[in-house]
Amino acid sequence: MSSDIQTTLELLVLNNYLSLTSVAVVVYDYIITISREIEYIWLRPWSWVSTMFIVVRYIGLYWIMANALKGSSFVPGPLEVSTVIYLISGWALVLFISATDLMMILRVYAMWNRSRTILSILLSIFVAQTIVAVVLDGIYNNPNTHVLVTLNQVSDFSFCNISYINTPATVQVYRAAPRLVLSAALVILAVSQTLKESFEMYKATKQWQPNRYMQKLVGDGILYFIVNVVCQIYYVVIPVEAPTNDVAVFLGTFVDLAFYNLIPRFIIGIREFYDRDICGGFHIDTGFGVVSQSNAGPGTSVSSGTSNSSDLEMGRVHGSGLNEDSPIGSRG
Repeated sequence: MSSDIQTTLELLVLNNYLSLTSVAVVVYDYIITISREIEYIWLRPWSWVSTMFIVVRYIGLYWIMANALKGSSFVPGPLEVSTVIYLISGWALVLFISATDLMMILRVYAMWNRSRTILSILLSIFVAQTIVAVVLDGIYNNPNTHVLVTLNQVSDFSFCNISYINTPATVQVYRAAPRLVLSAALVILAVSQTLKESFEMYKATKQWQPNRYMQKLVGDGILYFIVNVVCQIYYVVIPVEAPTNDVAVFLGTFVDLAFYNLIPRFIIGIREFYDRDICGGFHIDTGFGVVSQSNAGPGTSVSSGTSNSSDLEMGRVHGSGLNEDSPIGSRG
């Protein structure tokens, strides 16, 4: 067996193992989060944020599964079917990314007390990067001109492989750079607001409270913003063609899985955190639905996301005149 065939076979076997691993990770994550999804999404009044969750959860599920099995012997053909799978996967990624960005914009908008200036800046970047993604996909995700799906046979394995012809390497940079700008803006705004509120907490109490700061980081979902920007940095630097060495293949698989699992957990986690840590008498603006708790005499009644109004999903605070975006709250 020639060295080229041996190398191709080794990469195919590695890709098969990674495909099975990716599918197992996605299925496992789905199983352990489905009960929380039912509680915090399906059993709550429906809103457009719920619809966006379904997009990132299930259209994203199709994308990650198709991406995981791409180039493996688990997709042996025929060519027409494989081509359709890959093309739909490309457009599913556009929808998934758009919904992901909207959810993160919504969260930062809530953290900044619904600042129209912040919202305008973020939406401007979002619209620009969405237009770029749609135009580039329309041009380069075209089987007649730029996408070539081939059926390959190596030893006892047959598999379909996708490659891009007449496609400049800079296309990947043009596609990912606007998302990196948006992700960087989101993480800077989220972290700066969290640090500001943590410092105000310190000035009010005159002592450092590490546990409260960690609660603040978790409640604001800062880790998700950081992971998101790291993923976008990776997508900017990878070539337009699929990686061909072991390290790149492993890293690409990890980043794709992290990116897919990011937003569903982000939305569920924010709603769950504030459901458990709300303070009596306040409306808490999570960005994904208002969680409220009110005291009536000795008893306490709790309601979470009790309105399906888009006003609540956009974080308009009613009743108490207090805006709380953290476990301790901030008076507005």
